[in-house]
Amino acid sequence: MPGPGPDRARVVAAVLTALVVGSVIAVLVGGDLDEVQRFVASTGAWGPLVYVAVHVALTLVPVPKNLLAGIAGALFGVAGGIAASWTGAMLSAVVTFWLAGRLGRRAVAELTGPRVVRVQDLLRRRGLLAVVLARLTPVVPFTVINYGAGVSAVSWRDFVLGTAVGVVPGTVAYVVVGASVSQDATTIGLALAAGVLLLVATALLARRLRRH
Repeated sequence: MPGPGPDRARVVAAVLTALVVGSVIAVLVGGDLDEVQRFVASTGAWGPLVYVAVHVALTLVPVPKNLLAGIAGALFGVAGGIAASWTGAMLSAVVTFWLAGRLGRRAVAELTGPRVVRVQDLLRRRGLLAVVLARLTPVVPFTVINYGAGVSAVSWRDFVLGTAVGVVPGTVAYVVVGASVSQDATTIGLALAAGVLLLVATALLARRLRRH
C-alpha cells in the first residue's frame, strides 16, 4: 500500500493542478490576458526562464505537461511557447529520470501507482524507439513515463533523444491552442481542430509503431 509520502504527493499535485487551472480560467474570464502578455513581454528573458523553472517544478509532482504547454502558448505565442515548453519538458524529464534512479523501483511504484506498469510494458523493448513510442502514447502521463523510465533499463542517451522527439507533437498541439485563446472564435476553432488532428495523428503513429 502507498505510504503517506506518495499520498501527500498526489494531493499536492491535485491542489497545484486546480490552482493552475483556476488561475488560467480567472485570467481568461476576467479579460486580463493582454495585460498579462504585456507584463511577461516586459520582463525580457526572465519571463521564459521563470516559466521553465515553474514548469520543471510542477511536472515533478506532477501537474499535466500539456496544460503548461497551453499556458506557454498563451504567454509567449506559438514560436516562443514551443521553445519554452519543450525546454521545460526536457529539463523536467532529465531531473525526474535522475530522481527516479535515486528513489528506486518501490518508491516510484508507490508514487505513480499502477500506471507505471504501463510504462514498463511500453519500455520492455528498451531502446530509443520504445521511448518515442511511450511519449507518443497519449494515455500515459508525461511524469509517469519519466519516473518509470528512470527505474528501467533504458539508457540516458535513448531516454533523452526519445523524449526530445516524442514530446514535439503534443507540445506543438497544445501551444497552438493556447496561443489562440486571445483571438477570434474562428481562429480558436481552427487552432482546436489543428490540435486535435495532430494528436489523433500522433496516436495513430504510436499504434502503428507498437505493432512493429
